[in-house]
Amino acid sequence: MTARIALPDGGPALGTGVAIARQGLIVTCRHVLEAGGLDVRAPEPPQVEVFFPAVDHYPAFSRRAAVVAYAADKDDDLVCLKAAAPLPSGRVAVLGDAATSEWNEFISYGYRRLGKYHGLFAQGTIMGEIEAPEGHSLLKEPIQLRSSDIAEGMSGAPVLDRKRNLVVGMVSEKWGSDGAAEDRDTAWAVNAHLVTFPPFSLVIRDDPLPMLHAEPPHMNEDLLRRALPPTSDRLDDAPAPLAEWVGREPLLAEADRVAEDPETLVLSLVGFGGEGKTSIARQWIERRRKVWRELERAKEAVERPRVFWWSFAERPGADDFLEAALDFVSGGCISAEDCGDGRARAETVASLLHTRPCLFVLDGLEAVQEQRGDQYGTVLSPDLRDFLTFFATPGHSSFCLITSRAPVVDLIAFVTHRQIDVPSLTAAAGRELLSLLGVRGSDAALERVAQQWGGHALTLSLIAAYLVKRYGGDVRRVGTLPKPDPDLPRGALVRRILSQYDECLSDTERNLLTGFSVFRTPVEEDALETVLTREIPSADPALVCAYTTALVHLVDTRVIRRDQGGRLGLHPLVRDYYYQRAVDGWDQTRLHEWAKNYYLRIADSRSGLPSTLEDLAPLVEAVHHACRSGAYAEAYTLITDWLYAGDRGLITRELNAYDMVLACFADFFPRGDFRREPHTVSGDPGVRGWALHEVATSLQMLGRLWEAVGPLRKAESAFRALGRYHQAAVSCQNRTELHLALGQLTQAEEAIGEAFDLAARAGDQEDVLVAETLRGALLHHRGQHEEAERSFTSALALARQFTPVPILYSRSGVYYAEHLRATGRAGAAQKAHEANLTVCRRAGWAADEALCLIGLGDLALDRANAASDTDRTAALHEATERFKAAYDIARGITRREVLIASLLARCRLAMATGQSAGARGDADQALAMALSGGYRIAEVEARIALTRVYRDVEDEEAAWDEISRATETAREIGYRRGEDAALSLEGSLGEGS
Repeated sequence: MTARIALPDGGPALGTGVAIARQGLIVTCRHVLEAGGLDVRAPEPPQVEVFFPAVDHYPAFSRRAAVVAYAADKDDDLVCLKAAAPLPSGRVAVLGDAATSEWNEFISYGYRRLGKYHGLFAQGTIMGEIEAPEGHSLLKEPIQLRSSDIAEGMSGAPVLDRKRNLVVGMVSEKWGSDGAAEDRDTAWAVNAHLVTFPPFSLVIRDDPLPMLHAEPPHMNEDLLRRALPPTSDRLDDAPAPLAEWVGREPLLAEADRVAEDPETLVLSLVGFGGEGKTSIARQWIERRRKVWRELERAKEAVERPRVFWWSFAERPGADDFLEAALDFVSGGCISAEDCGDGRARAETVASLLHTRPCLFVLDGLEAVQEQRGDQYGTVLSPDLRDFLTFFATPGHSSFCLITSRAPVVDLIAFVTHRQIDVPSLTAAAGRELLSLLGVRGSDAALERVAQQWGGHALTLSLIAAYLVKRYGGDVRRVGTLPKPDPDLPRGALVRRILSQYDECLSDTERNLLTGFSVFRTPVEEDALETVLTREIPSADPALVCAYTTALVHLVDTRVIRRDQGGRLGLHPLVRDYYYQRAVDGWDQTRLHEWAKNYYLRIADSRSGLPSTLEDLAPLVEAVHHACRSGAYAEAYTLITDWLYAGDRGLITRELNAYDMVLACFADFFPRGDFRREPHTVSGDPGVRGWALHEVATSLQMLGRLWEAVGPLRKAESAFRALGRYHQAAVSCQNRTELHLALGQLTQAEEAIGEAFDLAARAGDQEDVLVAETLRGALLHHRGQHEEAERSFTSALALARQFTPVPILYSRSGVYYAEHLRATGRAGAAQKAHEANLTVCRRAGWAADEALCLIGLGDLALDRANAASDTDRTAALHEATERFKAAYDIARGITRREVLIASLLARCRLAMATGQSAGARGDADQALAMALSGGYRIAEVEARIALTRVYRDVEDEEAAWDEISRATETAREIGYRRGEDAALSLEGSLGEGS
């Protein structure tokens, strides 16, 4: 609903606006336009460009808009614009009366700048309606707000009442005085009630708008019966509680209140790096555990929650996290292999949350969040995103605490999620921290240091370490540091302090920190011995003693941190600083080589072959360090021999850990960018082709189709250059499948031509067969049934002549059966699906088995729609069984397109049995997955399904919105079958109205 208002033709941004009606109405503050030199009273209404960012299911788009209304004789700071075209209903705000919003919390999103970011969230409290300011004549009283986030650029941003789920105002002003500190968070908003007066004359809502809950997880009852509740906390990865704890009591108390609210299940602590979010989370956990122990001693009947701590800064893989979480909540009774893909693991973990209360801490979530663009703050892994939304589903008594530098935008819309911004330390708290860390001086002097450096916890800790180390803690010597620049980012300020601190370190201490910097996860002390003893003569005990003493000092000053399990590590900002300084005697190549050997020794010391992601963890780190040291051949061997375990496919087919596969291969690519060329030994084209193919496969399995096309094209080129035409043909066939799913039908046609050429070069008739079926599928999508028939007939002839199974099977058989059904040959389609189903089951091709079951279910639905009551009941029962079996399979495999197809099949069944309202959730989920993965064909089908749902529940506006977008998308990509279906459905909507 939020949009950026800018001058036309690429002009500068002026402020923020809010869409308030599907007919194209958008409101913003009048002063926003006037600041851009636009006169709302001009005879020719001024125009602006209104940009809506991509969000949820909706792509980004722009509209030209002109002024259509404002309060001509009053001072109300509001103007109404009208866009040249209608707006999607899902992008339109629901306005409400602010009178009953007093003291409710609000959230907002507007176009204020903060460094490289130009669209940011805000939150605060709605204080209530107040009198008009002196000298102003208003139609409606303004609203007073309290928020520390509102700044220039947010004028016109919505004030969304979190409790009532209504936009009750538009941000207009922020108190700009540098004087009274008590007013620094005061802001005002235009009252949304203003739009009910002429010349706007719109209707607003009085009663609250119900908020949506998250999607409930699908439960596997057989697995749930095997599980046992966790019996102990998992805190080995958590930092040790701080002895120096200051100034966070109000924040901890607020976290307590949120956790004790039965309607809140997830809390996010959001703040800049180095503000102390991890320490706050750790302290809060200890605070909760103390309460639980007291209740146990009092013998009060309370079930103590078990704590699970995970640091994404150390282990960012979603697969790794879900395996550990699954082991924890199931009491070690369910393994990752039992659950199929990552989504199934996420569902199983979420399903077990009700067996015993758990407290999950997800620390450093920003490591797996988008850090730029319109998708800033979205969780990158679809499986992890699913887990968070499952956790946000009511029905359990567990709680999740998240720390992140970015807002968790995937959860903002949920009533079960709350966000608390982590502020800087107050001057008093900063003074206390400096004093506890050994800085000496007057209270006023210590408070001045805290204020000058912005109350940033990490910076103050480093200043204390510097002053204590060099000047015995004398605060008067703080002037030897460079003066703080308030315009510098936090990270730059930390680096300036570190450069001064580094100058007063001994060579031993500096070497210790440099050695630590190579490790991206906390390590045992023996890891440092591995690195440091390379530079220390073994017979020199004095140097070994010096390193031991240096380590104790650096831990005491909190520059090096020890976690609950005794492992040692650095804050990411400190680690990055020393890693960049690793030159000359401590060059990065040698550091990585030593670290690689350390992890290989850990892997060798473990008994038995690796079989879980936990077992593979040291090997994954060894791959990382091998690549960073330039040993790409060794890294390649580690992946093929250990992570893949040869043809066994341990990390892929068995563990379905495609997220971890991508993380490993990312080190082969410059800056982890899969669009660039991978590093290989002497540019070996065979290794290059294989690596690119595996990257593309992993991206496809994770539903990231757009990103998979480029690597597949490069893999195909590499195999072609080697003369491996069959492998090139397979890559080309896979790329064609991607183009079809993405709705890139023109590119699919070109790829099919290349597939025929490669098949001819390979001399492989099965490659020709696959190319024919792909061409048949393309023509089928385009509605060219006669031409499709010829392609499928040719493919059948090849199958009978050159394959041991004289039918079209696997995905080829699915395409053929769909064509038969579409051309009115239901009996032949039934036989084709049944024969293919038998082959797929014998071969263990679960994805194709599910698609066959969906096809058979659709044929049963066709019979039900044309049958008498008795036959209809039998046909519906068959369709139900087929679709259920397909859905169960789809939940257990890593194929997003199959899950989308099974969800849409459930929608069709629900509508055929008069349960359209219940199909909304499946249709919404299918559409969300289609949009996030770029499945354009599936997007059209999902929008058609949603149109039918809305039609049946008599939501005419939403139905027209969805069918219009379905028709537009189908026409855009040339999907004729989808366009015909959408137009037919559109005709039925017209008849109904």
